Amino acid sequence: MWTVVRLAVAKHLPGAERALDRLCRTYERPVMAYILGGGCHPDDAEDLKQAFFEHLLARESLATAEESGVKLRVFLLTKLRSFLIDRHRREATQKRGGGRVVHWGDLDEGQARLAEPVDPVTPLIAYQRQWVEALAANALATLRAEYADRGQLELFDALAPYITKSGDERIAELASSLDLPEGTVKSAISRLRTKCQRLIRQKVAATLDEPTPEDIEAELAELMGYRG
Repeated sequence: MWTVVRLAVAKHLPGAERALDRLCRTYERPVMAYILGGGCHPDDAEDLKQAFFEHLLARESLATAEESGVKLRVFLLTKLRSFLIDRHRREATQKRGGGRVVHWGDLDEGQARLAEPVDPVTPLIAYQRQWVEALAANALATLRAEYADRGQLELFDALAPYITKSGDERIAELASSLDLPEGTVKSAISRLRTKCQRLIRQKVAATLDEPTPEDIEAELAELMGYRG
């Protein structure tokens, strides 16, 4: 992702706009989770998220981000916290006591899942959990593209739900629906899990500064600790 960051800020290079769009789409859910977890009203959260990414580009913070030598996850979180604090201070100056508190009845199912429970730790936990989800989603998207290139998209869509499932009792049913031997299906699922784990490690490495295997494992361990 540091490669994507470099391309996103290089406005004169081909693909810069596409890289910027990819960067924002990849990390919008962790950013939104943090904003919602902090008690922001859902009506305002989307605007805040958009304003945050615009703020990063306007200040050209991303242009020198990699030089800081920190994880991309930590860099974005630090910038987001600073942005929200500054925003709150400006709004408080303009209108004392004008904040809006989120009401559960205003949340849709997805927003409620991201924001619950509300306590001082929730924004960070929500951010970290959605970061993990973003890494996993990117790994799955890469795998899906590989299977599509081989003309096996239907097979991937059938096997993908079993990457994180331990319920072997349904594999026989799956094998029957695919008209394949059960052993073949089990082997295919095992290979898919291994590929997914490898891709997640690669994508974690891409968010670290000159990562070592130990750095990657440490980052994974820290992220998994937030899954709950």
